Amino acid sequence: MADYLLILSFLRMVGIDNKRPGLAPGFLLESWMEPGQVITSSLGWGDIAKIVLASGVVAALIGWVKDWIFRSGDSSKAATFAAIDIVGKLDMYAHQSSRNVSFYREHTAQMCSLRDYQNWPSCSYPELEVSQDVLKLIDTELACEVAWFATTQANANEYLYYVYSDSYDPTEGSDAKAELVGFMGYEAYLLAGKLRDRYGLLRYAHRWELAGDFQDLQSDWGKVKKDVAARLSQPRGADL
Repeated sequence: MADYLLILSFLRMVGIDNKRPGLAPGFLLESWMEPGQVITSSLGWGDIAKIVLASGVVAALIGWVKDWIFRSGDSSKAATFAAIDIVGKLDMYAHQSSRNVSFYREHTAQMCSLRDYQNWPSCSYPELEVSQDVLKLIDTELACEVAWFATTQANANEYLYYVYSDSYDPTEGSDAKAELVGFMGYEAYLLAGKLRDRYGLLRYAHRWELAGDFQDLQSDWGKVKKDVAARLSQPRGADL
């Protein structure tokens, strides 16, 4: 089809046309035109559009746009489901932290530090594992915060070193550890909130034992931040 149209335009240019025998009036003008201009003036934009459509360029472009839209949609959906998975784990971490701290304090409330210090319990961190494959799917900045959560916990443990070094009460370190567990639990809750805001997820479940916004953990979180700032501002071994 394209070759036929090109030949027809050439014949019209030189005047070989059953509708216009002999030289066309605009032959000299057309002979001075560039080949592309002659073809354009001979074919017309409608004919050129037909050639482009027949060549498959537009079809390929439409196919590429459709693929891009589908890929974008799939990536967005994958990121949302990855965020749901991470938020669920962070919620459980916060919930378990609250339970561990509560159990520790209820247990130690019935004990005497002078008498029971050798059997004094310890409050432990919950476990949190998020695979790299899941982290790759979410926002980079939030993925960094999730990946560095363990680093934050390790830095928090440095706080215990100062507590044990500056205290003569062996149970004070255990109490500080419980506060750190509460601190990290609330950090998990805050991080889950960021993911919820970013991906439009539901707020924390307000039903059954999951109700509440972890005000107990928030109290420990605020206390630890204040104590750490105070200890870092004091010389080593100084009384606070």
